[in-house]
Amino acid sequence: MAGLFDIDNRFFRFATKVMNLFLLNILWIIFSLPIVTVGAATSALYYVSLKMVRNEEGYIINSFWLAFKQNLKQSIIIEFVLLIVGIILIGDIKYFLQMDNAWGYIFTAFFSIALTIYVFMLIFTFPILAKYSNTIYGTLKNAVIMSLTHLPASIAIAVLLMIMLYGFYVSVPLMIIFSTIGVAIYAYFGSILFRNIFEKY
Repeated sequence: MAGLFDIDNRFFRFATKVMNLFLLNILWIIFSLPIVTVGAATSALYYVSLKMVRNEEGYIINSFWLAFKQNLKQSIIIEFVLLIVGIILIGDIKYFLQMDNAWGYIFTAFFSIALTIYVFMLIFTFPILAKYSNTIYGTLKNAVIMSLTHLPASIAIAVLLMIMLYGFYVSVPLMIIFSTIGVAIYAYFGSILFRNIFEKY
């Protein structure tokens, strides 16, 4: 019976983890509100979640703020670059879809593959930025290389993201859950995979 109230038992560890994820989710939302800081907030999100999967998170607010400040400038530039590339790829796909001929199909397929690689790179970019100190070019290059080298992990994280986004739009209860803790849970489970990948480098 005494073990039930032991702060080191599984229940309290689980409850603490859930509260930390809730706090982390709130921090991400607040620091993403200026829109241009979404990248920096996401980098800070992964900085903390990567520590959480190793049980090294410490003070959530302090860790988040430190990572946010350190990666703010690079994150804004990377976010802008990724936005432009994404717009171009989606625009190209829409354009070639309208061409009802062989070349249209070929280029649609080509840019669809390019968009898939772009999504995988996007998934890896901010965790890499959170983990390593590098140039903007180096961060983006490593995101492409790592995401393609570890394709099963890239697919798994992408599927998890799509499930979360689908649930957000089709269910009000899920929308509430994802808005309060879903982003942090996604980052946490993604960080489990990223941790195993990063340990190889």
